Amino acid sequence: MSGFLEKFNTDDVFLRGVLISFIRSLNEKLTYLQVNDQQQVLEVYVPFFFSLGGGESFLQDFYIEYKNCLTDEIHAEGNYDVIPRGIVNFTSSEINIAALTNKYTRMTYTKEDSKGEMKAHSSYVNSIPLEINLSISIKTDTLLDAFKMYQSVIQTFYKTYTFSFDHEGIRVPCQVGFPDSYEMVKISEFTYGSTPQFVEFNFSVNIETYLPDKDLTTERFRGNLMQAGIKFNQVLSQHTLKRPNDIIL
Repeated sequence: MSGFLEKFNTDDVFLRGVLISFIRSLNEKLTYLQVNDQQQVLEVYVPFFFSLGGGESFLQDFYIEYKNCLTDEIHAEGNYDVIPRGIVNFTSSEINIAALTNKYTRMTYTKEDSKGEMKAHSSYVNSIPLEINLSISIKTDTLLDAFKMYQSVIQTFYKTYTFSFDHEGIRVPCQVGFPDSYEMVKISEFTYGSTPQFVEFNFSVNIETYLPDKDLTTERFRGNLMQAGIKFNQVLSQHTLKRPNDIIL
């Protein structure tokens, strides 16, 4: 098969697509201003990461590097202690039964054929309404920066924010609902030799979206309709009527 699109194990994972698109939106839009010692006004972009914490084997496979094949010379890869930074954690997901609609709705989407070419197909699709709950924690070094983050979040996203992403050739819309209450955790006690503590700005969001469930038994190729229409227009434009009674059907 001709590889028009390379295939990976992470392809066509719906929840992964929602999370990546949401985090990208946060990375592009959430900023605040900072003034340095030279009276320069700088715009600070807050990076966001998805919480990948798991078992020890997961961390060893993806983040730990062993030097000289010795277990006593290991270190974690990457700059994972950026300040400020935001951490997005998946909390739960549920189907909104009350929002279910008629599943016999025909949709058009693009699909790769056996030759590696993208073709238009259509089938009946059941749009399953989902509500995805996420918790977000933003770490800052000062309470003033946490106040700035609070202001930036409200001015940029409150009350709702929309984005979309591609899933199996279909453009899926998403709507994010931001809360009315936010929490700031300030550490008031410190001890020497302890792990550095930061000010945390925490809140939760709710994402409303639809998981497209295709009925592949009703799938049809739609490319012929477009090609036939274009071909008919070309033939019609290349011929002229010789007699008044000539009719092209």
